Amino acid sequence: MAVSNTFGPSSLVTLKDALARANINPGELAELFGNMAQQLPMQAVQKTTSFAMGNSLGSTTEQASTAPTPTNTAANVSAGSGSNSVTIQNSSNHVEKIGEFLNGGSTTTPVAEITLKPGESGTLSYQNGQGGYIAEANASGTYQPTASRLEFYADANGVNNTDVSYIDGRNASIEVSDGQGKTAGDTKSIADGAPEGTLTHDSAGNATVAGWYDGSSSTMQAGGAYMEQQLGTGNAYIHPNDDQNRANNTNPMTMAQDKSQTYTAKFGDA
Repeated sequence: MAVSNTFGPSSLVTLKDALARANINPGELAELFGNMAQQLPMQAVQKTTSFAMGNSLGSTTEQASTAPTPTNTAANVSAGSGSNSVTIQNSSNHVEKIGEFLNGGSTTTPVAEITLKPGESGTLSYQNGQGGYIAEANASGTYQPTASRLEFYADANGVNNTDVSYIDGRNASIEVSDGQGKTAGDTKSIADGAPEGTLTHDSAGNATVAGWYDGSSSTMQAGGAYMEQQLGTGNAYIHPNDDQNRANNTNPMTMAQDKSQTYTAKFGDA
């Protein structure tokens, strides 16, 4: 049924008489309807704004609650298993991914791994009777055979031994302390002065100095000679025959070898 929205003269007279019988002043009624007309648009805007803000806030809250939490990048992260451990400190100026490798196992896929921002620390653990090494991946997350090595071994009784080796190459400075007053390795950054041709760089520009290894190339010989010149011969392995060429009191493996040692290693820039 259609309803007309127009009033004729007779309709107005009838409405006026009805208001008079009800003791209602037509002027006051008109003012009342005018005020209502002015308020209704504002209330609609307020409701729309409130609804929009509520939806926005709810969306923000939902996004915050479902956002992924970063893993393995906080200080004091740990990986591996066993009663023996080494605490690793990132003393470089870039994020480090540090992997643990066991003797006889893969040299590209670590058995345990931690990621550390500059200044952060983490722990890698291993069992009694296990030996291997700890190394840093390049910026792409790949472990290269030319990396610096923190070598470790724990015998069946939990007596530990560690050393630092740059024989294969140097992509990080490593210094390890045994908690008993002895250290091995170094904290120097020497890559910038390495001879031309002995350096390679990863995708982030981090340097690796060629290692001596077996000395079968001029690059190996130059890189090994440069590291020996800069670091000396008593704190880290640079040549494969270092054990034969050094007296026991200067051998890098003369660290505390008892169950009370607490090994801490700093991985810095090469």
